[in-house]
Amino acid sequence: MRLDDLKFFKRVAELGSLSAAGREFGLSPSAASSRLSNLEKELGSQLVARTTRRTGLTEAGQVFLRHTSNALGEMDRARALIDAAEDAPRGMLRMSLNVFFGRKHILPYLPEFRELYPEVRLEVDMTDRIVDLVAEGYDMAIRGAPLPDSSLIARKLGGNPRVLCASPEYLERKGIPRSPDDLRNHDCVGFDPMPVWYFEGPEGEIAYHLEDPVISGDSGDFAYDAAIYGLGLTVKSLAHVWEDLRDGRLVAVMENYPVARTGNIYAVYPPAKFIPPKVTKLVDFLISKYGRPAYWEMDYRKAAE
Repeated sequence: MRLDDLKFFKRVAELGSLSAAGREFGLSPSAASSRLSNLEKELGSQLVARTTRRTGLTEAGQVFLRHTSNALGEMDRARALIDAAEDAPRGMLRMSLNVFFGRKHILPYLPEFRELYPEVRLEVDMTDRIVDLVAEGYDMAIRGAPLPDSSLIARKLGGNPRVLCASPEYLERKGIPRSPDDLRNHDCVGFDPMPVWYFEGPEGEIAYHLEDPVISGDSGDFAYDAAIYGLGLTVKSLAHVWEDLRDGRLVAVMENYPVARTGNIYAVYPPAKFIPPKVTKLVDFLISKYGRPAYWEMDYRKAAE
């Protein structure tokens, strides 16, 4: 049974006309009728009821159409997968990146990625907003927050532990907090999407509500800069401040009360049976650069020695 015969039968069913399908395939009326008749003989069943006015499927034809459609769809997917495995990634890769993570952990590696895959063009949108990948047309995004859409495909890039930290100048001026109760006497830098700080205490989780932060904003980079300039304490991802802790620009405090509700950093992309090579190649490349575990999960104290 030839693939072209299946495609021809499917078009006959879709158009409801043997002659119209024959014209699409460059067949004369007699050749079109002969092709369909040969298929019916091979199957041993009449697939199409033909009259002078219309062409309709028999019950056997309806059953055969369902399986034909599935078979042709699987063949198309198989061909796409084979082409993807053989072809170098190419085309526009549109991605949404968390601002700090994009600047610190993706942009520095993109020149090397472009050397490896010069036919991939990159469009980068840096935002702390959680974008809708499907509705806004992104190929992928980087997220360090919980994934609200469980249908997204996610690959872990690394852990996302967080720390409470401040500049040495601030701590010299205001003292070092030892427990969440001490935070009431300190200046706190707020990040609007995170109005509550959670800590792991000896009796379980402790919630500290930032009811009156000394300064707040909707950007993770803003909270980072405010801490660097000595405005107060803030909770930051280790991926953001690892180098600052290592080099002494920031100091982690209250480490006997670790920041709770951390999680991981993921590359996420829309659900599909076929993931474009440009996406998988970039994610594989980034994972190879970060290592397992990711370098920002290493003990910064040992790195400073």
